[in-house]
Amino acid sequence: MVMNLSKSFKIAVCCVMIAVMLSGCMNSVHLKDLLVVEGLGVETQGDKVNLVIQTLKLGAAAGDETPQGNRTYNTESNGATIVDAISGFSKSVSKKLFFGQNKLIVFSRDIAESDFKEKLDYFLRSSDSRIDVAVCISDKGAKEIIESKENDSGIPCENIVYLLKNGQDAGLSAYVTIGDLLNMSTDKTSDVYLPVVEMNEKGDSTQTKGLGLFSKEKMVYVTNDDETLGFNLISDKVKICTIEFEDEELGDICLKVSEPKVKKHIEIVDGNIVFNVDIKAQLMIDEIEKGIVTNLDEKKLKKICSDADRKMEQLCTAAFSACQENNSDSLRVGEYLAKDSPKTYDKLSDEWDKYFQTVRFSVHADTELKKISDNTQLG
Repeated sequence: MVMNLSKSFKIAVCCVMIAVMLSGCMNSVHLKDLLVVEGLGVETQGDKVNLVIQTLKLGAAAGDETPQGNRTYNTESNGATIVDAISGFSKSVSKKLFFGQNKLIVFSRDIAESDFKEKLDYFLRSSDSRIDVAVCISDKGAKEIIESKENDSGIPCENIVYLLKNGQDAGLSAYVTIGDLLNMSTDKTSDVYLPVVEMNEKGDSTQTKGLGLFSKEKMVYVTNDDETLGFNLISDKVKICTIEFEDEELGDICLKVSEPKVKKHIEIVDGNIVFNVDIKAQLMIDEIEKGIVTNLDEKKLKKICSDADRKMEQLCTAAFSACQENNSDSLRVGEYLAKDSPKTYDKLSDEWDKYFQTVRFSVHADTELKKISDNTQLG
C-alpha cells in the first residue's frame, strides 16, 4: 500500500512537470515571429511620434556562407506616443518587436531641442531597453540616418555605432549609451551630451558633426571640430588624435597625439571655484609643410612641443567656454566639486546653473616628442 502511494505520488509529480513544460512551449515565441531590431529612429511627424526601425532579414542571416550586401529592412510606424507607435508595428506585420539585439537609437534634432526628456524616459524605463545601446542625435530627421545605406554595408546601424566609437577614440565624436545617459540624468548638477551625426554630401553614408550639449534637458548647442576635440581631451576619451597649427618658419605642422593622460580636480582659490585640467601626452610629427622632418634640430623640436602644448590648451579652453556660455555642465564640473570640496558643493548645488557660470578654467598640457616619423624613435 505504501509502495502504491509512493508510485502514485511520483506519477502525479511527473504529470505536473510535463504540464508545466508543455505550457512553456506553448508560450514560447519563435524567431520567425519576431522583428529583430538593429536600430531605431525617433522623430516627430506633425503632432505624432514617428518611429523608424531597422530590422534584420532573418533569411539573409542564416546559412554557413557570409551574407553579402544589406541584410536589413526599414519600417515606419507612428502614434500619439512611443508606446502607440511600437504597438502599430506589431499590428501591421503581426510580429513582436525584439529589442535584445538593438544597437542604436537616433533622436531627431527637433526632439533633442524640445521634449527630449519625455522621449528618453521611455528607453530609460522600458523593460525592452538595454543600457549598452548607443544613442545619437541626427542633425535633421532620424529617418535619414536609420535609412542610410552606409555604403551598402550588411547592417547599416552597426556601421554607425562603429563610426561613433572610432570617432570618440580620435576625438571627433562621442560614444554614449543608455547607461551613460541614465548616470548623467540622475546626477544633480550634470547635463547630458550626445554625438550629432549627419549625411555626407553624397548621401550614401553618415558622418559625425560635433557634440550636442544639453542644458535643462534640451539640446542648446552643437560643438565645432575644435570644441569637440577639446571636450574629448578634457573627458579623457581620446586614444590618438591629430592636431594642426602653423609655424612662421616651418609652415603648417600636423602632429599625432597619443596616450593622453588627464587629471582633473577642483580648487577653491580666494573664494573662486577653479576647474584644473592637466594633460600629458606623447607626440609624433606627421607632416611639416616646409623642411625635412629628419633635419630638425633640438631647438625646433622643442618649439614644436611648446606650440603643441599651447594648441591643446586652446582646444580645451574652447570646449569649456562652449559649455559655460551655453550653461551646460556636460563636463561634470559639479561632480568634481562634490568630490574635492563637499561643503562648497552642498552650499551651491541647488543653484548650480548660476554658480557654474562663475567657475574659472585652468588647463596645462605637457607633451613629449617620442617620434618624428613612424620609423624614427627619439630618446
